[in-house]
Amino acid sequence: MRPFLLFLVLVGLFVGLVGSRFRASDGERLAAAARRVGAKVRAALPPALDPAALSEALRRELPSRTEDAVRARLAADRRLAGCGVAVSGEGGVVTLRGVVPDATARRVAVSLAENTAGVERVVDELAVPVE
Repeated sequence: MRPFLLFLVLVGLFVGLVGSRFRASDGERLAAAARRVGAKVRAALPPALDPAALSEALRRELPSRTEDAVRARLAADRRLAGCGVAVSGEGGVVTLRGVVPDATARRVAVSLAENTAGVERVVDELAVPVE
């Protein structure tokens, strides 16, 4: 319930500022409101949840290499569940190797890899069993 109320307060502030004429002198009042909202958010978090530790953990979990990002996208897609697709890469070139059940899964894997940030080219070495 608290996050929803906080969201409503933030939306109200945004609508109030965008809907009115904002002057440079309003900056100090806006900064004070932001400090109050930040304090309320910190107070609403459980004591064991440190915002600095949370943001560091989130940053640490984000893939830093292109092939790690592709690997994460392939693992998250339900259409490729159980497919053993190996991902390797160098620079913006990513190579997909392994066996996929059908041509649709192959197209999905290649498409996901092509549409990942940082990928310039995909080398498709995926095999589809002949029925």
